[in-house]
Amino acid sequence: MTYPNGGCHTCKIRRIKARSLSSLYGQQLTFHIPKCDETQPTCQRCIKSRRICIKTTAQKANFLIHIENRYASGETKRPRGPRSSLTPALYFDLQTRAVIYYLNYHLRMPSDVQCLPGSVADSIVEWVSGTTIPMIDLAISSMALAVFSRTQQHPVAAMEACARYDELLRHAQITMPTVVETNIDAALLAVFLMSRYEDSAYNAEESQSNVAFNSFTHHDGATSILKIWRHRHPRDMQPATDIVKHSRRGIIRSAILRYLAVPSWLEDGRLFGERGQDLEYDRILVRVANLRNQLMAVQQNNSHLETIGHELFQRAQKLNSEAAGLDKALQEWAIQIPSACHPRRHPVRTDASLPAGHLFSSVIYSYPGIGYAALWLNYSATRMLLNRAWLRILELIQPLSDESTWNQQMEQCRTRIMVTADDLSSSIPFVLERFKVTNAGEHQTATVFGTNEEIRPYVASLAAWPLSVASGIGSLHVERKQWFRTQLALIGRILGSGVLACVGAAGLLDL
Repeated sequence: MTYPNGGCHTCKIRRIKARSLSSLYGQQLTFHIPKCDETQPTCQRCIKSRRICIKTTAQKANFLIHIENRYASGETKRPRGPRSSLTPALYFDLQTRAVIYYLNYHLRMPSDVQCLPGSVADSIVEWVSGTTIPMIDLAISSMALAVFSRTQQHPVAAMEACARYDELLRHAQITMPTVVETNIDAALLAVFLMSRYEDSAYNAEESQSNVAFNSFTHHDGATSILKIWRHRHPRDMQPATDIVKHSRRGIIRSAILRYLAVPSWLEDGRLFGERGQDLEYDRILVRVANLRNQLMAVQQNNSHLETIGHELFQRAQKLNSEAAGLDKALQEWAIQIPSACHPRRHPVRTDASLPAGHLFSSVIYSYPGIGYAALWLNYSATRMLLNRAWLRILELIQPLSDESTWNQQMEQCRTRIMVTADDLSSSIPFVLERFKVTNAGEHQTATVFGTNEEIRPYVASLAAWPLSVASGIGSLHVERKQWFRTQLALIGRILGSGVLACVGAAGLLDL
């Protein structure tokens, strides 16, 4: 062992110490060896042995092992417990953190969710691992920072998102024509992200000063880009990509919100990748958008008249017949859906303890998968839109209509809206994963309600459009409409969408 007392470094290395022996009789015999006398500059033992005397003290040893870290040198007491990792943690800047969060948590489909058809959002995930285009990189980073700032309450991220978006607008103004010529998908994806950024950055102050949403400008830009694509492929010589198909769907929804007609070159969904049942539904949706546009024109022409004229009455009657045909077409489309994919009804137990506002109806619906639930949600939203327009048409023709027939049509129209609203409110809890259905024996099921408030953004986005429509139907009862608005505001907060949160909180839509 090392000599316990003070001494020179040389003596310590030589292990100068006192030794003892045990005698045969059990007595201890001690042989004392002279200690280092610590004489400076050279101790006596080093002089005698002709060694180099290296000065040291017990308090400050010069062994390398003593100076490699603060614990070995004795400066700090080593903590008890397992040794922590010595590998330094990786550092990610704010933009990188936001992009990782946005891609993994908002866009990437959860592993336990049924596979759904691709969308523009899914294309973003694919694009990140592919070709790098500066405009797309700027668009993704600005959108990710905007969502991150809202969902994580991060003001610094909001400022950085605004700066990146300003840079994106300047860059797009210069490079967009070139990108449109060389890569239509990239141009559409950039416009889609810019539109979503405007929706995310939307705030309550804008809702009070501006009726139109800022994202509508980008919707018009996407329409212009799609028109260029359509002229390049006049006879469906090249199949449409998912970005082209879903950009068109977004433009049709934008037209519905703004009472615009769908351009004639955009009406045929076959040229934009629609097939099968999706194509049939697409045709109905285009007709609903055009019906609403024509209704708005008749209402504007009739606004300055005390009573509807004969010519306007004839136009309104044609719209009435068109609405009846569309409602019948919607029902026939729904009948074609396999019965196994129809909703199953589950009464809510009276003793079920649920958080306030989770459910509205006493009956909830379950589906074989979340994809079928999204299908029925969109069907309900479209039928509510159609019958709301039908109600307004009936109000126009009331002065020149048979009273009994008119009353019957009005009552039937209101009933269809209420029944469809019931279906929608009964389906929302399943989409938002507020309950699960488990087997409870042969041909029996049980509903298990969850109290977890967290709703995953990927599934929440499926309910955004149907709830937006439902919250804007003016003929609904106040309590039901308020419930739809509350759910929409919640989804807006989950998705980091300021426009959805404001529409839900303030009821900005009147459809």
